[in-house]
Amino acid sequence: MNANVGTQLTGWDAATFRTASGDPTMRSTVMAATILESAPDWDRLRARVERLTLMVPTLRMRPLFGMLGVSAPRLAVDPNFDLDVHLHRYRVPDGTGWQALLDDARRMSLTDFDRNRPLWEAVLVEGLPEGRAAFVMKLHHSIADGQATVMMGLALFEFGPDPDPNEAPAPDAPLAEDVGLREITAANVSDTLRRGTSAAENLVRGALGLAKGSITDPRRTWGIALTTVTSIGRMASVPDGPLSPVMIGRGTTYSFAAMDMPFEPIRSAAKEIGMSVNDAFLAAVAVGMDRYHERHGVVVDDLRINVPISLRGDAGDRSAKASNAVAIARFPIGIAGLTPQEHMAEAHALVERWREEPAIRMADPLAEVSWFVPVPMIAQAAQASDVTTSNVPGPPLPLYLAGVRMVAVYPLVATIGAAVNITMVTYDGTAYFGISADDRAVTDLPELVADLAAGFADVTGDTPTTRPQTTEQLTD
Repeated sequence: MNANVGTQLTGWDAATFRTASGDPTMRSTVMAATILESAPDWDRLRARVERLTLMVPTLRMRPLFGMLGVSAPRLAVDPNFDLDVHLHRYRVPDGTGWQALLDDARRMSLTDFDRNRPLWEAVLVEGLPEGRAAFVMKLHHSIADGQATVMMGLALFEFGPDPDPNEAPAPDAPLAEDVGLREITAANVSDTLRRGTSAAENLVRGALGLAKGSITDPRRTWGIALTTVTSIGRMASVPDGPLSPVMIGRGTTYSFAAMDMPFEPIRSAAKEIGMSVNDAFLAAVAVGMDRYHERHGVVVDDLRINVPISLRGDAGDRSAKASNAVAIARFPIGIAGLTPQEHMAEAHALVERWREEPAIRMADPLAEVSWFVPVPMIAQAAQASDVTTSNVPGPPLPLYLAGVRMVAVYPLVATIGAAVNITMVTYDGTAYFGISADDRAVTDLPELVADLAAGFADVTGDTPTTRPQTTEQLTD
């Protein structure tokens, strides 16, 4: 087969692309706003980004679509790749400060990708308070999850202000040629037939194993089969609607806010009772959401939460190099009537239970089946979630971009159907939080941010510095 037709998006990646393309409420962008001590040299920054695209070939690949229009796109090297189309810079007007950065990041996130080009863009923003600058990068979620974004960052950033003479050289630019619609369609048909054959073989193999097990050990065999089917039912179930009576609206726009705090209090609060950082993070979110609902005069026992379960390094089908190596666990979590310690214990138990669900490691096959489900139905199911959370460990040491130290990094992720998305990234001893809220679901974002900050204070004993829709600085 012609190598220039690339490889087809499959599984979770394909499903993400399809739903984001089919419903504006499912817009799927991952953004990182890194704050720099000063504006780096433009030519040196451009060279670093050029190197990144060579180290991560996906950033030079564009989607290709067949003539039938029903298959997932293929990703193939763009013969017209032009770095300057994806990378640009501007200076904010004097006096606008950090609000201009948040507003522009929001507009950038809400703007669809050019699907004739690689699915990313980046901008250097100069003129921020105290001489700071920001490097904002936007990726389509179909080519990167949160951890993949961190891995890309490690190929972009350096460990000191001076170039590392021992840094591995970047490979040559990949070759690319134009391909016709007929070649793309033929490749799609071939791949579909191959996957169909593989699925049929697996089905036959499973049926034979079930038949053999029914003779040799029927109780164990049918017990496993029933457990698996039940697990798939739990993972694929479609809720009636969100559990929150307050955050009920859904629209096509969302707004960003941010906050940060030292990482050690989060880690210490979890370690003190034998829990994980993620348990403390989820507990703080639960306390914050309880406060927010109390602000609106209601007591809600549970909210429906989405929690990514990382499959990187898992023995399952996904490789550690996959653009997305994650499954989403969706479950009700208690927010009312619990102490911070009880919240952590509940979060730990829920996540561990879902981590052991057999269906979690079937995320890709289930995503393939989603091609038979209309996008509006998928969007309706996604909009039944109240909150999405994500905890992404980042580098513990300071990093530099084109010779300039990165002083902060804020993850800004689309809501993707939920009312609120809260993502935490840790970097150099600090936890940075990006908060996105559907504009119809949350009309008082500063109040929500204040309640979330209070939730972290209750759990950790330390209050985050909040960065809502104000002109205060994102860094000290």
